Amino acid sequence: MTLSPEQTRLREVILTGCVALVLFALGLAGFLLTGGEDDLPARSGPVLPRLAGDPGAVYTIEITTKEDRFVLQEDGEGWVLLGRGGYPADAGLAARLISRLAALEYAGPRTADPQRHALLGLQAPEEGGDATSIVLRDFESQVVGEVLAGARRGERGTYLRLPGEDQAWAADGVLPAIATPQDWMNLDFLALGTDSIARAYVVPVDGPPYFLERPGLSQRNFALRAPAGWQLITPGAGNGTGTVLGRLRFRDVRAAQFEERPIARYEAETFTGLRLEIAVHDTGGARWAVIRAIALTDDAMEDALALNNHADQLAFRLSDLTEERMIRPLSEIAEPVTRSEDAP
Repeated sequence: MTLSPEQTRLREVILTGCVALVLFALGLAGFLLTGGEDDLPARSGPVLPRLAGDPGAVYTIEITTKEDRFVLQEDGEGWVLLGRGGYPADAGLAARLISRLAALEYAGPRTADPQRHALLGLQAPEEGGDATSIVLRDFESQVVGEVLAGARRGERGTYLRLPGEDQAWAADGVLPAIATPQDWMNLDFLALGTDSIARAYVVPVDGPPYFLERPGLSQRNFALRAPAGWQLITPGAGNGTGTVLGRLRFRDVRAAQFEERPIARYEAETFTGLRLEIAVHDTGGARWAVIRAIALTDDAMEDALALNNHADQLAFRLSDLTEERMIRPLSEIAEPVTRSEDAP
């Protein structure tokens, strides 16, 4: 179709306007990221030069987010979490974090306007922002490196700021997930295997204690052995409680120091003779498990020692689902036996 001269001129005007709009948008995006400065600051090389020169000097790692603050320390044998009973931290993760922080290099400036820091995930955590503050110190508590880490920049970059500076930077290099204590801890160490559990004894917060037992390895369901006068509402009603230690993941860890007595208890025993005794404590609505392992047979001795070494003098926070399964009242899985009036 042949366009008239008027239509041709109109199309040229529209195309010119679209190109101008795209250029304006690109310019605006650049203005937002750089803060609109004509003379941009320049830096090159390592973001944390002292760390890059001596990564082995790191003795403590302080991590602060808007939700939490925690400190890791190298104790000569590995890394531990201070304030959480000295629980072992992931040494491999500590090595990766230090290595990647040491390798961070400046790629270019971004905004220097504090009002735009949030766009890059660089608003400080003490201001309720999403940045992660990382401070590395040596044995004498001198700072080896300190940075505010923000959002990822593509697949291989990170946005960051140095404390006390408004200028944001793009850096080459990415950091591992390190912002929560759970990233650093092995909290799924308790996994007896559902098929290995033979019996469970429960003292719930409310209602009578009860005892569940699986007659043999070939049996799928737990039977209710006590108290008398009760029956399970379905053949498998006790399986969730009986196998709760088959595999679970705790939510946190702390020193096992409680002023109050336990509110509930749970015991499980495997066919190989490993018994676990768990005292459940309540602190501010959170439920914490103190674990003790006992070897009833020689075959269970090694597992009992390993569990006790891991859990000694520590308490582990239960998830809501684990708590619900572990210490559920008898009335939720069983009902009183109704006897016929005509029964002898």
